[in-house]
Amino acid sequence: MPFTGRAPIKNILYLPGFLKLLCKRITVAFPLLFFFARLYAQTPFPPPNRLLVYAEQELAFGSFFTGASGGTVTITPEGNRTVSGTITALTSLSGTPAIFNVRLTHGRMVHILFPVSASLIRIGGGESMIVTDFVSDKQGNNFVTTAAHPFVNPVKVGATLHAGNIAENPPGDYAGSFTVTFVQE
Repeated sequence: MPFTGRAPIKNILYLPGFLKLLCKRITVAFPLLFFFARLYAQTPFPPPNRLLVYAEQELAFGSFFTGASGGTVTITPEGNRTVSGTITALTSLSGTPAIFNVRLTHGRMVHILFPVSASLIRIGGGESMIVTDFVSDKQGNNFVTTAAHPFVNPVKVGATLHAGNIAENPPGDYAGSFTVTFVQE
């Protein structure tokens, strides 16, 4: 049978018909996608009237030896450690201030309230040490938020640990907690 030019033309005409049908279905489906699509808007983080606080770093007094009569170990908000009495500071662990990230839009007054004291208890024993004189790196333990988005205002906290002699506070790990209250004005 000889080849005629009509067969290829017929196949070419069939392809646009298929595309035409496909385009009709897309034309109907495409607007429906927009009709059923849900749009979500994000609220600003944090909301302007909501104070959020995250503990970034724990307060640690480092390694030390209490000696014959004990004394104090002080960590400043800047992270400097000083000792008094018969306490000998060991260089293996020097201690760190606590760091809290306060999230709040800029221009808000925040007051920081500390406990009078907190206790550290020896793990595996009942001996304790007292922590006092909590202080932040903010003048008067108050500040006005200044950070831009994401509104993180770090607050560093130091304190003084009162340790007894070697019999009252034998070597070991001491742990405890303290509560800090942040009040938005």
